[in-house]
Amino acid sequence: MMRLRPRHPISLAVAFFFAALLWYSNALERRERISERQLDAPLTLVNIGNDLVITSEVPLGLTLRLRGPLSRLRSLAAADVGVVVDLRGVGEGDHEVAVETRHVSVPAGVDVLAVSPSRLPLRLERIVRRRLPVQPPLSGTPAAGLVVGRVLTEPATVLVSGPRLVLETLPGVLTDPVVVAGATTTVETVVALHSPHPLVRIVEPAAVRVAVTILPERAGRGGEGQR
Repeated sequence: MMRLRPRHPISLAVAFFFAALLWYSNALERRERISERQLDAPLTLVNIGNDLVITSEVPLGLTLRLRGPLSRLRSLAAADVGVVVDLRGVGEGDHEVAVETRHVSVPAGVDVLAVSPSRLPLRLERIVRRRLPVQPPLSGTPAAGLVVGRVLTEPATVLVSGPRLVLETLPGVLTDPVVVAGATTTVETVVALHSPHPLVRIVEPAAVRVAVTILPERAGRGGEGQR
């Protein structure tokens, strides 16, 4: 009777070795103590409407309560887990968004028991455009006997983009300071604009021309500060 021999005995032996190693590893894990651990996980908010922006504070991460084999829990780092909350369909206004265990990504063999906080208070505002007046701050004082008269900017307003409620509360847009220290004649300069809020963007222009009239002190008393 012909005796069958494997064509690749070395490959077969290697396969058996790794299969046995995997079986042993799984068996060891099943016998290992089941433990619990708390771990901070990064938070990601996805599918925010194109015309919306979050204006409330968003936590950098959430606290997870995890359960699994002790060796796996010990080796877990914040980079191995994550919380992703879908904001699809959430409109403008104040919301309480639920955070559930199904929003959490963890390695195989680890279970999520709880997420804290379990609800996120979020405010979403519609992004709009609006024109705001330019407000150039002045630095220093003119030469003795002289005062600042009229301050003119060209253009007088700038177009900005940002959250609707935030824009409604802004009085204007500041520029780089205009130096009038020791000035004896009208000061004219081009200065850059600065966003008045982290969520507000300057659309146009990027800079404005400012003209500060310098007048004799008596003549300037009637018109000082006019813009």
